[in-house]
Amino acid sequence: MKRDFELSRVSPIDETLFTVEPQHALSLGDILRRQCQLGDAEVGRIMALQAERGLRFGDAAVALRLVQPDDVAQALARQFSYACTTAQAAPHLAELAAAIDPHGDKAEVFRDLRAQIMLRPGGTEPVALAVVSPTPGDGRTHIAANLAVVFSQMGQRTVLVDANLRAPRLHTLFDLPSRPGLTAILADRQVAGELDRIDALPNLHVLQVGAPPPNPQELVQRETFRTLLRELTRKFDRVIVDTPAAQGTADARVIATACTQALVVGRRDHSAAAHLCDLVAGLRAQRVDLVGVVMNDH
Repeated sequence: MKRDFELSRVSPIDETLFTVEPQHALSLGDILRRQCQLGDAEVGRIMALQAERGLRFGDAAVALRLVQPDDVAQALARQFSYACTTAQAAPHLAELAAAIDPHGDKAEVFRDLRAQIMLRPGGTEPVALAVVSPTPGDGRTHIAANLAVVFSQMGQRTVLVDANLRAPRLHTLFDLPSRPGLTAILADRQVAGELDRIDALPNLHVLQVGAPPPNPQELVQRETFRTLLRELTRKFDRVIVDTPAAQGTADARVIATACTQALVVGRRDHSAAAHLCDLVAGLRAQRVDLVGVVMNDH
């Protein structure tokens, strides 16, 4: 993971740090040759089989067992500027189906959710979206992370904020080195909070919690948090915010109100309908724009 930039006292962010370099118009064969270190003799065998059977270059290379199907998927992703990886290359991203299995059914579910969000009135505007649920284990982090991935894959500059100051997990999911993050910013410490850029997903950044504080609710209620969200929505196309469980604390409702928009997550055969209804009613009372309710099977 790379340090991409720092946030100190919610200072302005340098736009040049987000410039995406243009992709070279390489053929799939060129990309596979470089990616898999294929020699001239191997390329010759692939092209001969390609001509003989009328195959595409990638299919011919797989048939000769010179590359793996995952290699072809990665090459296609590079050719079309579509960021993804594999479980072998990034085992720590195993929960991110949208990244490691972008053609699978699970990834398609998140793309459908992305489309529903974008097709809503104002759905293309840069707004901070809080992912909330009633109880631990509902799958908030899973939903938030995969949703951030699919937004980043369509070329949108996306930041995933871990605002679960009680039990943060994004740093573990993305295997991030520990460093000052959201708590450093909210506590107004001299140490800067840093965003991590995810190597396999270059349009995705993560703001981790850092050291869990003793006063999480007081920190997210500070005006500094709202100022930070405004700054992030000004610099990013998408801001996705992970939250703690809503039951037992007011953190999630405070965060969702600051974000102004929320996606409610329930887990099938786990979340109580009454708890979901109470959470939805509480958010509506705070005039939070509800994107919808997702029932999670994960």
